[in-house]
Amino acid sequence: MQQIPDHNALAAIGQHPNEARPKLRLRGLRAATALAFLASTGLARAGEAGQPAFEFYGQLNFGIFHVDDGQGNDTYLSDNDNSNSRIGIIHQTELANGHRLKFHFESGLGFSGSAAATLDDNDLDLKWRRTELRKLEVVYGTPTYGTFSFGQGSTATDGVAETDFSGTSVVHYSSINALAGRVEFRDVTGARLGTTVNTAFKNFDGARRFRLRYDSPSYNGFGLAISAGQEVLRHGDDRDYYDLALRYDRDLDQFKVSGRIGYAWAGSDRSTVASSIAVFHKATGLNLAFAKGRQQETGADYAYLKLGLKRRWIDMGETAVSFDLFKGVNLAGIGSQSKSYGLGIVQKWDRYNTELYAGYRSYELKGVSVAVADIDVAVIGARWKF
Repeated sequence: MQQIPDHNALAAIGQHPNEARPKLRLRGLRAATALAFLASTGLARAGEAGQPAFEFYGQLNFGIFHVDDGQGNDTYLSDNDNSNSRIGIIHQTELANGHRLKFHFESGLGFSGSAAATLDDNDLDLKWRRTELRKLEVVYGTPTYGTFSFGQGSTATDGVAETDFSGTSVVHYSSINALAGRVEFRDVTGARLGTTVNTAFKNFDGARRFRLRYDSPSYNGFGLAISAGQEVLRHGDDRDYYDLALRYDRDLDQFKVSGRIGYAWAGSDRSTVASSIAVFHKATGLNLAFAKGRQQETGADYAYLKLGLKRRWIDMGETAVSFDLFKGVNLAGIGSQSKSYGLGIVQKWDRYNTELYAGYRSYELKGVSVAVADIDVAVIGARWKF
């Protein structure tokens, strides 16, 4: 999941990101991963390893957002939380018999993001917090027995609701709350309801946590993933997390097909199921994505549909356009109905490893005690990868 940076969620619930409570667990994350890295380099030296390879990568992704909540509006510059600005380092060693050993670090840069912006607070600030950490893990891969991952990284269900071949995920995909997650709905008189886009629009995708994960080898396109871990970067979450997912990927003559389904347990009080499937027709560039998810205890669920077209019409690079629909029930409370539609266009600029994009999204909430004004978001921006 291109999940919303966790510091945004902390800000939304009023918790200060520098409180002392999780320090011990964070030290444990550092110590465990450091020990694993040292062990990995030792194994690399002892195992007839090839020359280690380092890769440094990153991206900058900023957009100009215009948000209208039915009462007021504002235009501002923000990091795009559909795919936030980040850097990463990979240290990989080829071992004997096709085995691979990888150390992976990845972090957001700390720019204030679109998912945390409101009409009252949307300045572009830079402040790195530990919740920007995306990956700090050691991965051991084998051709026969699968892949083992340890440290901060994707749980088994991360991405199960977000399979997508459209090429427009940088501006819209099934995690539709990332463009304006903290903006509150208002009733038709202008009064704020206390219900945000984050509350009313969820896709129940997995997350990144400190975990032990296993991925099976692929067999006829099918693969299995399982993980167990804890949340070590956020305050007040002592639950154990268990995730199980099944994946399917096939590249056929005329089509590419990909599917995911996963089940996640959070402690003893919450469980979710989510799935997605995507199809891409190679000859025409037409593509389709569908996702569905449900939180078992509350009965909250949703369905998401996306239609797209991807073609190279100009020498500059590939152009992708898409349209999507989202419909959820009980996400903002029993009886609530959440609806959204969005449009997106992405133009690749191959020479500069850049994507230029524009998008529009409307959020609608019904089934609550009062009539609610829609929230509309428009964005233009660019993502540069290096």
